[in-house]
Amino acid sequence: MTDSHVKEPQFFSAATLGQLPGAYGARGKGVKIGVLDTGVDADHPDLKGKIVDWAEFDVNGDPVPNSKPHDTDKHGTHCCGTIAGGKASGQWIGAAPEAELAVALVLDGVTGGSDAQVLAGIDWMVERGVDAISMSLGGLTLDPETPSTYTEAILTCLRAGIPVVTAIGNEGDGTTGSPGNDLFAFAVGATDYNDHAAGFSGGRTHIIRTSTFIDPKFLPLPYSKPEVSAPGVAIKSSVPGSNWTVFNGTSMATPHVAGAIALLLCATMIRDEVEASKRAFVIQDLLTGSAEELGESGQNHRFGFGRIDVLRAIGFAGQRGFGHAS
Repeated sequence: MTDSHVKEPQFFSAATLGQLPGAYGARGKGVKIGVLDTGVDADHPDLKGKIVDWAEFDVNGDPVPNSKPHDTDKHGTHCCGTIAGGKASGQWIGAAPEAELAVALVLDGVTGGSDAQVLAGIDWMVERGVDAISMSLGGLTLDPETPSTYTEAILTCLRAGIPVVTAIGNEGDGTTGSPGNDLFAFAVGATDYNDHAAGFSGGRTHIIRTSTFIDPKFLPLPYSKPEVSAPGVAIKSSVPGSNWTVFNGTSMATPHVAGAIALLLCATMIRDEVEASKRAFVIQDLLTGSAEELGESGQNHRFGFGRIDVLRAIGFAGQRGFGHAS
């Protein structure tokens, strides 16, 4: 997905969601988030020591031997900073600054990537035992019937308790991108600093008419995208070379949600008390149920169920008996 650079003097970092690091004692400690993107500058001062797993995959989905962490663009480092960056710039940029990251390079900053690369990266993330996957990537699809390219891989993640957080796309209302438009992906739209839907943020209704994974008695099955929204306009984060800049896009909103999951998991006993096959759904339900409703009632194409509010989600988790981590 393409993300335009912005020049507005007013910008956001992940900490401006209203949860400066430390609320509920949550900073992401002990949680590992997987990031599939253009790579990462592991020596950036906001990320140094936080990249605990690394892999690179070629266009055929084969691992690149002897690869070392690097970023083929700026995109991956920016997304990683929004999840787990610190305050080396003098301002907190990451939602969960004590979280660890597993990063897979599946995109070239110039030529893009292939489905085989992304699918290989997803499989690798499951093997590495990540707690959630963040994918700020995808390709525009025009048909209301979505491709099933990623369905099996996402279901494998969900069975393992891993939410798959995906950007919905930057082509505007009435459009979406794959894999964000897969029924089982946890898709994210973008909001601006006024809690308005970003003009570029996608969303629409899709339909499944035939499926290998869904009982025919439930078909045809219409469904709406995205699930939630998060800040995605003028987001300040890290870029290679010990620098920082602001980008916008649903790519910037997606790591906000991944970082929120890190906070939710480190602040509660969900990982200990919820079996793996149900865990991702509990996490997603807490985020959608606690979201700040901004559009019409219920799920809609502009905001999903609303803009995430992770402090409220942690509170809801406690009310639902998941307790707080000691």
